Amino acid sequence: MSNVIPMPRLEIRPARTEDLEAVTRMVADVWREIYAHYLPAGSADAGSDTHIADLVGDPGKNGWVAVLGRRIVGYCSITGNCIEQVWVGASMRRQGIGTELTRRAIDTIRSRGFAFAQMGCEDFNTGVRAFLEAENWTCIGSETRSMANGQRYDAQVYSRSVG
Repeated sequence: MSNVIPMPRLEIRPARTEDLEAVTRMVADVWREIYAHYLPAGSADAGSDTHIADLVGDPGKNGWVAVLGRRIVGYCSITGNCIEQVWVGASMRRQGIGTELTRRAIDTIRSRGFAFAQMGCEDFNTGVRAFLEAENWTCIGSETRSMANGQRYDAQVYSRSVG
């Protein structure tokens, strides 16, 4: 006789203030993966930089988390009609988590009476750009910026109808 161990179920729920530590850890891992090659040594280290905690802010305000078992594997937050953040852990991508988090954000933006949602990303973040384009977002502008190490990139703004 074998004992079947059930797989944890993915749940997407409103974020809570007490999710801060777990969200910050998950975002720090994704941050290092995406940005470490573009930033000076140490700046992608969440342990020595308050940037990640500042970036996450209070998850309990206008945010959602994707939870697998007890582990937070995704996070999304909004302000007004802007989706400020969508983070999904590397091992959990391409499973619809970013799409569902974004859908929750768009539903909330629509309920606030907005006709369009906006989201931004850097031109070098090809994974996010591909996601946005596949989800019918349109790049409506960009601005060239410089990183701390002098490297230049385009900060892009995307928009899409919420109707």
